[in-house]
Amino acid sequence: MKNFRFLIDDEYNAQSLAEDLRVQLDVNRFYNVKIVAVNQRNEVIVQVPEESSFIEETVGSFMKGYQNGIILE
Repeated sequence: MKNFRFLIDDEYNAQSLAEDLRVQLDVNRFYNVKIVAVNQRNEVIVQVPEESSFIEETVGSFMKGYQNGIILE
């Protein structure tokens, strides 16, 4: 599994963004993704399977306008 930590801009709420991302992934039928909001650090952690380029692309496109940084773990 790959972990992506999206550092969210201060004007957005991590919990709300995580819920919206879950809806987007459900619409695209990507069910094997774990999403966790960390409100104290205003970040969203997304865990995806190793071979998941379509999922990574969808998550990256969604988060593009909301993040001010990303950390791949």
